[in-house]
Amino acid sequence: MSSSRRRRALVAALLAPVLALTAACGSGDTASAGDKPTLKFAYFKGAVAGPESVIAANPELAAKLPVTLKLVPIDSGVAGITQLKGGAFPGISGVGNPPAVAGIGNGTTIDVVFVESLDSAGLVVDDTIKSDADFEGQKIGALIGSTLDFELRGWLKTKGLTDKVEVVGFQSEAAIAAAYKSGRVHAAYVSQGHLLDLKKHGGRVVVTAAEIAKLGYAALGLLVVEHSYSQQHPEVVQALVCQVKAAQNHLTGPDAAKYITPAAGILGVKPADAIAGTKGYPYVPDSEQLGWFKGPDGTVESGRLVENFTLTAEFLVTQDRLKAVPAKADLAARIDPTYVEKAFQPNGCP
Repeated sequence: MSSSRRRRALVAALLAPVLALTAACGSGDTASAGDKPTLKFAYFKGAVAGPESVIAANPELAAKLPVTLKLVPIDSGVAGITQLKGGAFPGISGVGNPPAVAGIGNGTTIDVVFVESLDSAGLVVDDTIKSDADFEGQKIGALIGSTLDFELRGWLKTKGLTDKVEVVGFQSEAAIAAAYKSGRVHAAYVSQGHLLDLKKHGGRVVVTAAEIAKLGYAALGLLVVEHSYSQQHPEVVQALVCQVKAAQNHLTGPDAAKYITPAAGILGVKPADAIAGTKGYPYVPDSEQLGWFKGPDGTVESGRLVENFTLTAEFLVTQDRLKAVPAKADLAARIDPTYVEKAFQPNGCP
């Protein structure tokens, strides 16, 4: 073999892993030699800075990933899971437990690899509702099939209002907010970003997600990755989990504004609004992370995630979004604790 042919063969061998990873990371994305391959990842825009936006906007965090994040905005977890199944991207940051569990029950092979947050939503009402009795006969806007829907219906059940109100399902929170502002609904259950906006329009918050969680209806924001991608690129998923963990620690630390400010452009809001919207957001602390994945006996089936997913599946059955509650073993099979466990080991993260 000539020296020129040997050089061409060597270059081809060196580029093959990069090109293979690029093909797996993004639909049609390419990377030139020496560049990181692109990883498409879904996220939610709004006033709350998620860890994925902080990673993408802060070079010291982004540099620790073997890929370049290309964030793809989605309006709802239900739509996001559908797009993931269709191959639009291999992962979602901040997806709720109802869309995730519905996906699992309907055959979408995702792996839950990190529990990012609890919910910070709330039920906002206008001045036509001054007491619980005033809810009777009202329409309440909610994101259909979402964590918000799950929480709202749980609260209505505890209040004995299930059969006295009409929960109107919307496909996006922006549509809910628009319906509230136009007077089509007089109450809306929305996440923190929209909650702040509706409060500016005279809305009053009557109950928060944190209060509803204490009643047994906890809603979660999850980091999920398509199973085959996780199996083919564990080093990418591990790095992503590590940097999500690091980003959330920054978001809850004294230097939060420093990391939120550059992420505001990705979120589509002003830095001041992003800082205000993220302040106090209930990200799951490091001390609680492992407890979600495994229970006291060290198994995933006894962990808080499986318990939460079982309750969520029961809700989805009542909404005709699942035919039956999956077995705990089937739910546990879609929860992968290995990335979180390694992230908490000495030298487990770069």
